Amino acid sequence: MMKYEDSASLFIALQKRSRKYYLALTTATQDVQDFLSTDYGKAILSNSSIQMLLKQSPSEIDLVAKTFYLTLGEKQMLLSANVGEGLFFAGQSHVAMRVIAAPHEHGMITSNPRSWKR
Repeated sequence: MMKYEDSASLFIALQKRSRKYYLALTTATQDVQDFLSTDYGKAILSNSSIQMLLKQSPSEIDLVAKTFYLTLGEKQMLLSANVGEGLFFAGQSHVAMRVIAAPHEHGMITSNPRSWKR
């Protein structure tokens, strides 16, 4: 959606309007560059009250670090994070986190075919 101005514009409008109706909007991407490369994407990030960053690629880490004001330790952590590990942001606070799915959730969310119940 962020690649096209019309859909990105709609997305930021939805984000701003949702607060008036006490709604929460969740956005997710595997490539944070999708949001950092446009003004609409930057606006969406700046209007987000909570953010999570999981493992980052070395080619993106400097831009991510600059955008999110990461320390050297936080950069290293995101470069070496395991599945489900990352940083949780709420306001100015950055906290290391690990997401662990409950067994009944794992079957619904995994994309690993070896984990699917037959």
